[in-house]
Amino acid sequence: MSAPSISEVRAIAWGFSVRALLGATVVLAAALHAVLALRIQSPWIVPDELIYSELAKSLGEGGLPAIRDEASFAYGIGYSALIAPAWLMFDDIETAYGVAKVINALVMSLAALPAYYLARRFVDDRSALVVSALTVAVPSLVYAGTLLTEVALYPACLLVLLAIVAALERPAVVTQVGALGAIALASAIKVLAAVLLIAYVASIVLYHWLDTREGSGLRGRLRSYSPTWLALAGAVAAAALLAVASGRTPGDALGAYAVVLGNIDVLAVPWLALLHVAELDLYIAVIPFIATVIVVFRGLRSDASQRERLFLALLVPACAALVLAVAAYASTPFPGGGAYPENVARLHERSTFLLAPLFFIGLMLALTGPAMPRRRLVITATVAAALPGVIPLERFSENANFQALALVPWIPSQDALVWPLGCIVMTGTLATLYVARGHLGLVVIPVAGVFLLTTLTAQVAMEWSGNWTKERAWGSSASWIDDAAEGETVSVLWAETGGGRFVDSAARHRVVWLGELFNRSVGPVFELGTPMPYGLPSTRVRLNDGRVVLEDGRPAALGALVLAPCHVRVDGEPIARDPATGAVVVRLSGRVRAQVLELSSCPASQAS
Repeated sequence: MSAPSISEVRAIAWGFSVRALLGATVVLAAALHAVLALRIQSPWIVPDELIYSELAKSLGEGGLPAIRDEASFAYGIGYSALIAPAWLMFDDIETAYGVAKVINALVMSLAALPAYYLARRFVDDRSALVVSALTVAVPSLVYAGTLLTEVALYPACLLVLLAIVAALERPAVVTQVGALGAIALASAIKVLAAVLLIAYVASIVLYHWLDTREGSGLRGRLRSYSPTWLALAGAVAAAALLAVASGRTPGDALGAYAVVLGNIDVLAVPWLALLHVAELDLYIAVIPFIATVIVVFRGLRSDASQRERLFLALLVPACAALVLAVAAYASTPFPGGGAYPENVARLHERSTFLLAPLFFIGLMLALTGPAMPRRRLVITATVAAALPGVIPLERFSENANFQALALVPWIPSQDALVWPLGCIVMTGTLATLYVARGHLGLVVIPVAGVFLLTTLTAQVAMEWSGNWTKERAWGSSASWIDDAAEGETVSVLWAETGGGRFVDSAARHRVVWLGELFNRSVGPVFELGTPMPYGLPSTRVRLNDGRVVLEDGRPAALGALVLAPCHVRVDGEPIARDPATGAVVVRLSGRVRAQVLELSSCPASQAS
């Protein structure tokens, strides 16, 4: 057997180097974001984080996914299953919460792997390594400090895109099953990912149309996807039969998001879609946006290369499906629907950032391909630089620190000199750098710099939000309820004034939501008056001559221990009180008697 040649040795060495660099990217990103995640002292996106922690607790205990001990499949369980081992291995909830965030950091950092292998379908390994590094440099990796589905959805969506590309290049049964399976996996994490099924079908048609438009054979190529068509037809038939048998509508498959279907403002969707594109342009620091538009134009040409056509067929359907879906979700408030509070104006970058790696691939493709004519390049760069300026920042300042991280650096100063003019100066500078580009670093380093700035400001905002929530949820110890209960179950007696179907989320609700999250002893929730926001499982009760009774008049069985907020007085022996919030755990001595006071009797932090 002959010895390997020098070129073969170099190829082997480079292969090891690539794997080592890829592994180092994952490890460094995971370590950095684990440190940042652990700096956030409390969950603060509530009750979302409560919901996923409750699901994780129930799965970790070996049961069905449940919220407040009530089985629920209204939310994707993929993410909760991922962090469930933290609640299984650690009895101390604060420790489990910290471990879950470390898991988050690792899972999000693993997105570098599918990003690299997806990029290798279009560019060389050096460029693919840049794509993988940018993929885990995006500001949204600060979500590792939260208990949100986007943590697992990010790498899952990249797996979907990789599987779609494989099915487009080689439409065998195994690749089509892989694409459908990846979409199912992502949908189990968050139902939003189901729109990628539409993107998959559109990609099939678009890719093979681009490949055959000067000849024939499109119909024959589409026939090679018969396993996909049969699977889709079977799924539709099964859904129809299930709907008839159960009396439910197909929209019920959306779970907690089913309410969205009946509240879409069709006329508002195009404008909101444009705003989401503009915000995504700002999020990815303009340069990859310009480059990707150039590659799209190249892919439409009759002399486009196979990889340019493939990229176009992957990018356009994925972006269209996801952007239109989030624009439809954001198109109108739905007060009271499904017990949701009124929706505020939001840009859901929290969902659209999933597309960012595609634009990084577009950047690498543009840098390695033929240049666009100068005039067209300048026009494209000018439009991309101006696009973020159409965003009415004042409308989206609320919740920007977790819904639209790219806006966070701009929120403190909203006068005309800073927004949009200051923003356009920044985006114009970035666009100019791309138009006048030389070395690869001259376009990649500015992008990384913008990511760093946004990450730091978003991290600061999240740490502040975590501290703010902590101050309104408990005093010195998050587990003060468990410490007092000593293994007994503690019921919650909550009261709201009003008379409507729901109340808006307020600081005082953190006492219950964070109390449930950090204390295993907290059990069923009983509600007087108007329901709390988000419609989590609870039992409605009322006061009858001071006694707490069910709506039919029977005594409410709250148990021996009751957690009451500062504005609810329960007859019994107080065994623990949280001085920061005024909440108290009471041991009952007989039938439950209570009195609802004004919120003005509470500490200032609870009165809002």
